[in-house]
Amino acid sequence: MRDELADVAKSGAGNGIYLAWNFAVLVIGGVLGYFGSGFVDDNLLNAVIAFDGVIMGFVITAMLFSGRSQFISKMSYEQTALYAHKTRYMLMSQMNTLFAFLMCLLFCVLTMVASKAKAQGIPEVVVTVLVVMSSAFFALGCYRVLLLPFQIYDVHSFALSNLVADAKEEISKDIKSRTEDRLRLLK
Repeated sequence: MRDELADVAKSGAGNGIYLAWNFAVLVIGGVLGYFGSGFVDDNLLNAVIAFDGVIMGFVITAMLFSGRSQFISKMSYEQTALYAHKTRYMLMSQMNTLFAFLMCLLFCVLTMVASKAKAQGIPEVVVTVLVVMSSAFFALGCYRVLLLPFQIYDVHSFALSNLVADAKEEISKDIKSRTEDRLRLLK
């Protein structure tokens, strides 16, 4: 599976730019977390954890249904191979989104534990670092969630376009067959 994921990742256009952009979103989220760390309390962390849970459920559901299409059997080999590639790429992207929210969840829980343990001597810098990490992964996850509808649309649009092309081809064959039959009758 690791080799398959590596192949799918390498096949995308502009991987370096894509990684740099994701890293930039991660850094921006961390910077916002750094400057907003004084406003973080249990209520905010609980809200983020609840949001993470809802979004993770949505992403897992999207992953389960990605690639399931009733039109696959109507595709040619080449169309099916391209559809499988697009679906694998979308699944990998959804997996990365899920991991971003899982990391956010982990750092939020650690932030809650650390903030409760401040009375036992845990330095404030530890809590700040955990808030920065939580915020960074939250920003990355939210950005990645914005991509999901476009990816899902792309895969379904591809399948539907192939269905329309196949229907057009069938109609052309039917018209050609009827025309040949009528020409034979006229002779």
